[in-house]
Amino acid sequence: MTFRKIINKSYLIIVLSVIFLSIFSGCGLYYDYGKADNSDGIEDESGILVKEVVDGDTIVLSNGSRVRLIGINTPEHGMYFFEEAKEVLEAIVLGKEIVLEKDISNKDKYGRLLRYVYAGDLFVNLEMVKRGFANAYTYPPDVEHNEEFLEAERYARENNLGLWLKSKVDIVKVEVNYDARGNDNNNLNDEYVKMENTGDDSIDIGGWTIKDAGTNIYRFEKYFFESGSEVFLFTGSGRDGAGKFYWGSSGPIWNNDSDTLYLRDKEGLLVEIYNY
Repeated sequence: MTFRKIINKSYLIIVLSVIFLSIFSGCGLYYDYGKADNSDGIEDESGILVKEVVDGDTIVLSNGSRVRLIGINTPEHGMYFFEEAKEVLEAIVLGKEIVLEKDISNKDKYGRLLRYVYAGDLFVNLEMVKRGFANAYTYPPDVEHNEEFLEAERYARENNLGLWLKSKVDIVKVEVNYDARGNDNNNLNDEYVKMENTGDDSIDIGGWTIKDAGTNIYRFEKYFFESGSEVFLFTGSGRDGAGKFYWGSSGPIWNNDSDTLYLRDKEGLLVEIYNY
């Protein structure tokens, strides 16, 4: 065997190894910020102006940097309470000087700085949760203030604030079969949500939504949910009919260790919440 052939074979092995690691290192069930960049992160940055608010958890600084508020999650564009969450954050930080605090990660895969944000003495991330326009979003390793966020979310829920404002419909029971038999990726329709109408009246659930703790959301078409009946929403693909609906996802929706389901009516009001 020649020296050139040995080099070529070694190079091929290295390339294949890199491809393998690139594919499998991204696998996971969480909605996430992507692979975190922990290099060259500044621990604290102060005296920076906010020139734009993108949504309830993302801002643009006067130097052009984008910042993702960590430890929380707010509605995406097109979701209920998106505009409200954005407007609240604008009222708190737009045109004002802020202080940024880093946890462990520096940037997400979109190049946004991952930070806790302070406006004067106000802890902005926490305030968004406490006012009910963000939910606590635990994503290791950035968990320094996790318990504070969870406590603030409990406060907002108990007081029916913002996202937690309740619907008048209170006759729907929800369960999630989140751990499919075998490999979740190969058995998507064994992961499902079951809803039961425990009341005496039928309900038109057209426009209702089911959402997880991340950004996965399913919207129901017009359907009359009869009294005493059940509705199933399967993660995978299939043909809707007879109380069975299919999300059409190419991968699992529900985390096996912990997640939260939010069921909202067509007005965006909370019908039911299911934690596990």
